[in-house]
Amino acid sequence: MIFTYMCRTCGCSFRARDFGNVERFIEPCILLLLLRGSSYGYGLMEGLEKHCGEKVDIGNLYRTLRRMEADGWVKSEWGKNKVGPDRRIYTITKNGREFLEVAALSLIRTDKLIHRFLEGFQKSKSA
Repeated sequence: MIFTYMCRTCGCSFRARDFGNVERFIEPCILLLLLRGSSYGYGLMEGLEKHCGEKVDIGNLYRTLRRMEADGWVKSEWGKNKVGPDRRIYTITKNGREFLEVAALSLIRTDKLIHRFLEGFQKSKSA
């Protein structure tokens, strides 16, 4: 995503990219939630916002879940519901657990890089 900012010094505007998002961060978040237990789409949507800070519309969530199922990271089955319509229940697979491990290691490296950058940035501001 591109944002336009106003320079505090001279008032000119410039465009900058939003670096606050990790591309496809929703996938490891979903897998982390499913590691805690199987869930249906709306339950995952609530968990994503509560535990991962990710707001996602339900259509995007289901598209992501279908892609993750095609990749073999999750499996789904129709759960019988006593009240209301049946719901598709999602469960993490062995491949999903392995992908989550790799994603976590990658995020740890990214976290270290970001912290190093921010420490340097704070030092340069106070110098």
